[in-house]
Amino acid sequence: MATTARTFLAPHWTRWHEVWGQSSPTVASQWTCVRSSLFLMKALGRCGIDARLESGQPMKRASGVVSEDCGLFTAGGWMGHAWVEANGFVIDITADQFGHAPVIVIPANDAIYRPAQCKANRLIPTNTGMMAVDEIWHSWCSYVDEHYPPTPRSSGMLDGTH
Repeated sequence: MATTARTFLAPHWTRWHEVWGQSSPTVASQWTCVRSSLFLMKALGRCGIDARLESGQPMKRASGVVSEDCGLFTAGGWMGHAWVEANGFVIDITADQFGHAPVIVIPANDAIYRPAQCKANRLIPTNTGMMAVDEIWHSWCSYVDEHYPPTPRSSGMLDGTH
């Protein structure tokens, strides 16, 4: 499911960047983690999988001290990021913007992901982001129904096969 969702989202990332008035970044998923995770959460829900959005944004205080180590740990330290958690797993379809694999499915307690404990350090979905997901939802449902008809074995899988 994660790989299928990422493949579907790729052309939408380009359009989102254009709407933002930005040229396409080197890594297409850059700056799309919240809405991509919202989309994945909704796609998993359609398959009967309870999922939730998690995120972390390390904030520096005026003193320069980071208030909370959270987000995604990268070679450059903690980075602000959003991902999905479901059934005890982190599912991340935009980690490649930080040099990680394009699709990650790992146990939720893996040390490279740390959700913010402080609400101020969470990435909050915007109305615009939620509307962007809603705009492509019908296309996603049609795409999945056409290419991946439901089977007893496919419902509930978190890997890239659907």
